[in-house]
Amino acid sequence: MTGLANSTHLTLAAPGTLWPHAPGISVSQGGAAGSLAETILRASAWMEGYCQQGTAADRSLYALSRTEQWGMPGTRAWIDRDAIAVVRPGHFPVQLVSALTLDQGEAGAFALDVAQAQLPSDGRLIEVPLLAGIDPLLALSRSLRTWISVTYVGGVTPGALPYDIAQACIWVTSELLAERRNPTGAARIRQGKFELQARPWGDRSGDSTLLLQAKAALEQYRAQAL
Repeated sequence: MTGLANSTHLTLAAPGTLWPHAPGISVSQGGAAGSLAETILRASAWMEGYCQQGTAADRSLYALSRTEQWGMPGTRAWIDRDAIAVVRPGHFPVQLVSALTLDQGEAGAFALDVAQAQLPSDGRLIEVPLLAGIDPLLALSRSLRTWISVTYVGGVTPGALPYDIAQACIWVTSELLAERRNPTGAARIRQGKFELQARPWGDRSGDSTLLLQAKAALEQYRAQAL
């Protein structure tokens, strides 16, 4: 392996692992009290489910190259009054846009200049002007159904996780481990001289302090309802 001892990731030298496995699969062996690695995987899956990025087939928060197609006008794609094509992709923050095409079927397709792409709203949106020198009212028929295809890289970079995501995973993992001490989810537990208050006073959500902190940290990565 190569990499510093305090680095967030290491690089395997060729030929790699003897028994490779798919991402998200725990290959550690659980001990008498269970497997910490498996618990961290469950916490990560909970975070991806809570953030609701992408589709049910791909909730990953990691930055990957993805191609999506959306009908327009709609909540995912539209052309504003300034002749700017706007796309709200499934994964964010968007880091790179490599292709963006408007397609009206038999009426033709129009490739947009991604070099002019802007990423407002903290990378949640992609904005690209329509083709320079072409009247958008002549180039695009509003009476025909239009699709927009975008190829982009969106999400957080593996090996360089933002602190708030890493900390949220610690909180959720701690919550899953705490279930062994508080399996009923009680707001307060007292055993002799020991007393545990699992939730703040006045909270009606039923979430523990750990989950409340995790949700607050993940709010900026959560998809908005459309």
